[in-house]
Amino acid sequence: MAPQTKRTLEEGESLLEGAKALVLDIEGTIAPISFVKEKLFPYVRENLESYLSTRYDEEETQADISALRALAAKDKEEGKDVVQLPEKEDGNKDDVIKAVVSNVNAQMDADRKTKELKDLQGHVWRDAYKQKRIEGELFEDVAPVLQQIAEEDFMLFIYSSGSVEAQKLLLANTADGDITDMFMGFFDSTQGPKTESESYKNIQKRISEEQEVNAEEILFLTDSPAEAKAACGAGWQAVLVDRSMEQEGGIELTEEDKQNFMVIENLNDLFGEDDDEDEAYGGVKRPRLEGNGECDGEEDEDDDEEGLEGEDDEAAADFGEEEEGAEDDEEEEA
Repeated sequence: MAPQTKRTLEEGESLLEGAKALVLDIEGTIAPISFVKEKLFPYVRENLESYLSTRYDEEETQADISALRALAAKDKEEGKDVVQLPEKEDGNKDDVIKAVVSNVNAQMDADRKTKELKDLQGHVWRDAYKQKRIEGELFEDVAPVLQQIAEEDFMLFIYSSGSVEAQKLLLANTADGDITDMFMGFFDSTQGPKTESESYKNIQKRISEEQEVNAEEILFLTDSPAEAKAACGAGWQAVLVDRSMEQEGGIELTEEDKQNFMVIENLNDLFGEDDDEDEAYGGVKRPRLEGNGECDGEEDEDDDEEGLEGEDDEAAADFGEEEEGAEDDEEEEA
């Protein structure tokens, strides 16, 4: 598909016009990638054994272990070389915990995004947030801009590869306080891989259960061109958020990406520019959404999902959990 001419930021004043719902990615878009890679993931590696030892007999922990055990057995049947988990028996607590730690570390090394892994990670992080051992990090512009947009009656949602629980934990424990009440819903990879258009169609159906929203009335913000393309394949509008000036290790946008999609560097850019600066930044614009670049409803099925989360999109939990179909995605986001 021939790329369109790159739009100028002046045209960005129309980014919100016609939109009813904004769906945001987390890692690399509203939260620094370093938060996931350098704080969340290392925390699990360093504290998983003690977490399991302390809560071994709790129902939730045993459910997490059982899920990982079943996954390991399934992986073995499929010929994968994975650490198997022994059944729980009297006196073998240490053996089970050792196997779980090895299995989880191996999955994280392989950047797998299984629901079983993401659920356990989310529970470990929940404990860490509760003990104030970690605090959610957002880019400085995120909370004030989203507050303003929410007050203008836009519907806000999150779509991250991390589990819904992990998403809520991060947003409930930020330096700006608990901002979860700004959002009407949270979606994770149980809706499908983030690089497949069908996932975005599933989310639109869920959103429309509360209020009728057409595909073209949904604006998706992400740092991943592959995710933006998938969203456009579902009829959504998509904008790339380039945080390269604020962080290292993010997805490097190509010239083609910049031609195919509107690119902003800050959520304030959603408001665009206006002769009256106070008006431009004091009130949300509602301009047209005429489609940008590859947002023509088509999806390139040959796209390789590997590394597209950036991971991005993970993190965060990698937040959590991507289905096995997206296991090859690179670690992200949140």
